[in-house]
Amino acid sequence: MTTERLVPISIVGARGRMGKTLIREIVLSDSMILEAAVDREGGAGLGQDAGRLAGLHDIGVTVVDDLRPRRNSVVVDFSLAPATDANIRRCVEAGVPLVLGTTGLQKSTRELLRSASREIAIVSAANFSVGVTLLTKIAGLVAGSLGESWDAELLEIHHSHKRDAPSGTALRIAKAVAKATGRELEGVMRTDRAGEQARPRERGEIGVAAVRGGDSIGEHTLMFLAEGERLELTHRAFDRAIFARGALRAARWVAGKAPGLYSMADVIGLGDLG
Repeated sequence: MTTERLVPISIVGARGRMGKTLIREIVLSDSMILEAAVDREGGAGLGQDAGRLAGLHDIGVTVVDDLRPRRNSVVVDFSLAPATDANIRRCVEAGVPLVLGTTGLQKSTRELLRSASREIAIVSAANFSVGVTLLTKIAGLVAGSLGESWDAELLEIHHSHKRDAPSGTALRIAKAVAKATGRELEGVMRTDRAGEQARPRERGEIGVAAVRGGDSIGEHTLMFLAEGERLELTHRAFDRAIFARGALRAARWVAGKAPGLYSMADVIGLGDLG
């Protein structure tokens, strides 16, 4: 395969766990090439070879602190939320697609993302796992079939260092359940049943519980409970590389796509998940 047929990828957040994993996956790929590795200004590792940073051999790409994407490339951003606005604007200025995996975005950033998607193609997701994307689709289908007579409860588990709770993925799954049964998640989600919040479960509630501990990469179990039976749908992540592979699948898919705001459901051909 010639280099002209390879998809050039710029990684933003190169020094993070996902950034290093993305670099390794690109170097080992026969369909992509690492164009740039970007990290925050003043961060340790600037000037280092990206291959060495990722635990591989030198590849001739130096870690820099300035994103300057070239046309016909794709930017994959797994950096920190405060940097997202500037990264979106850089992609719009350069006219290149963006794959965004940064979570915890402010409302203003989400609005900027929607505005930018009128000019460039963007794939944005809280979770790039193909399995989680399928679970979200299945959750909506099952909820729509069972209706509100079955109680829906979601349990998510992540490592002890994760800050946000519930996880963005848990909220996405719960939203799919709510939409399938004609409800708005904000009006029916319960995340606390202790203390002053203690009361019997109400019909139509969607419970979401978070567990933090150990080194769990991510586990989501959606339960549908009725009199005499319980249905459980579970996804467990055992290797962080699954998220990198999903994001890079999205990068290959979005290259050359028309402007728009896409999801992983679009990438794997499932359409809107809500």
